[in-house]
Order: sequence, then C-alpha cells, then structure tokens
Amino acid sequence: MLRLLLRLLGGRMAHKAAARHAGSGGALDIRFGFALFRDRRVPPGAKLLAVGLGAALVAALIALELPLEGLWGLLLPLLGVPFVTLDGLEMILGPALLGALLLPRLAPKSLVQQIRKECLGPVTDGPGLDVEHYPPVR
Repeated sequence: MLRLLLRLLGGRMAHKAAARHAGSGGALDIRFGFALFRDRRVPPGAKLLAVGLGAALVAALIALELPLEGLWGLLLPLLGVPFVTLDGLEMILGPALLGALLLPRLAPKSLVQQIRKECLGPVTDGPGLDVEHYPPVR
C-alpha cells in the first residue's frame, strides 16, 4: 500500500515539476550556461557570482560528506586514495558546472533571451515534419 502511494504521489510530483520547467523554457541547460560564460556581453559580475555560488554549494556538499569520508578512511584505508582523487576533482569541476547551471538565472533576462534566440536559430511553429495533408478517407 505504501509503495503504491509513493509511486502515485512521487510520479505526480515529478510530472508537475517537469511540466513547470518544460513549459516556461526554464529547464537547466548546462551547454547554454557555458555559452553564456563564453559570451562577452554577459557582465563579469554575473559570471563571478555564478562561480562563487557554485563554489559555496560545493563547499556545503563537501562539509556534509566529510564525516562519511572520515569513516571510510578509517575502515578502508587503501580505498581512501580514489575517494581523495574524486574529491579533488569535485572541487575543481563543481563550481564551473554549478555556475553554468546558475548563470542563466543570474544574467540579465533580456540578454539571456537574446543569446538563447541566437543559439537556437529560427524556430518553426510546427513539429518540423514536412508531410502532405490529405483529407480523411471514409
């Protein structure tokens, strides 16, 4: 019974969250975020704020992981070397990736819309299929 309720409610919540972001064009697009990082029209303050917030989020994540990593280091010392390597990679890549996800929200909206139009190119009104229309056969 509990499993059925979780499946029904969880699926409904996930559908609502996805529909809200898909309809408004507010989906998280990492490639578009990196395109904004490369664009010279985006102010450097927004870029620095995005990277700074990304670094703060990674630091909070590492602070939450620290007790568990210490426990793994005590229990399995030989396996600690790969974890330290991955943790170092997290410190380098994390702020850039999270910053790219946050930058479209932090940059000026008019500029983001203009760059999004330039990246996407002309948008057609249909599904993009060129199919002849025939009347239904009765």
